Amino acid sequence: MAKAQSAGRRRIPHRILGVDFSGARDAGRRIWIAQGHADPKGLFSLDDLRPAIELPDGMLSPEGAIAALRNHIVAEPDTIAGCDFPFSILRLLIEEPSWVEFVRAFPARFSDPDAFRAWAMRRAGGKELRRPTDIATKTPFNSFNIRIHRQTWWGLVALLHPLIDEGKAVAYPFQSPADERRPVLIEACPACTLKAIGCYPSYKGSSPAHRAARLQILERLRSRDVLAPLPSMFANRKLDDAGGDALDALLAALAAARVDLSAKVTPDERFEGRIYFEIDRRPGQL
Repeated sequence: MAKAQSAGRRRIPHRILGVDFSGARDAGRRIWIAQGHADPKGLFSLDDLRPAIELPDGMLSPEGAIAALRNHIVAEPDTIAGCDFPFSILRLLIEEPSWVEFVRAFPARFSDPDAFRAWAMRRAGGKELRRPTDIATKTPFNSFNIRIHRQTWWGLVALLHPLIDEGKAVAYPFQSPADERRPVLIEACPACTLKAIGCYPSYKGSSPAHRAARLQILERLRSRDVLAPLPSMFANRKLDDAGGDALDALLAALAAARVDLSAKVTPDERFEGRIYFEIDRRPGQL
């Protein structure tokens, strides 16, 4: 990547993506992508918002939807993408010498999500062991929980594996972005972001109360000076999306806009990763 803009101030990639991920059969409708940019003070402006099925060559199936997502991510090298799915598991469970080797071996080792979960449960002695980053951020589930393992499997097999194995993108903090101009992917957690800003109402649903909760969240983000006013078309899409996926994509993008790619990384984080969610900062504080 290019050098920092100025001493003591981190560089923000030109294009920022937030991805609310899914491995469901209708993933093309459930995967949402928020795209935007941030000014030097970190104020995020939304430029585009759509489900994966509306991407070029987007499809309803997870295979087709995630393939279109891959192409979208690598379309511009100077990109950071916050993706809402677990990138890894507890280091003690990983048999390979590095996370990159773990990802490269993943599709051949696990033919489907259930095979992955069964293996992980055996390795963990029947316990759903959580990564330290899961514990620190208080995520509701670990990487191979019965409700999340399908999402983890699809994320590793269909998104991360092709991009990492072919050298088309970098996953941080597992890999160093160095000075290369390749897209960077980070693990985001929209729910953790909402908890951090003290605004976590029940916002997923089709009732007027759920829609009002989504509006409340958008207003809270604006009050934190991290989100520029939304074009009415995008604002309505976020408010009308009953599943909350469009809003979650925005939250993932906001987290991605705040990641410091030059921060110190621990040896365990090179295997387990880190969940990024913090956006609650004063204007200009990078």
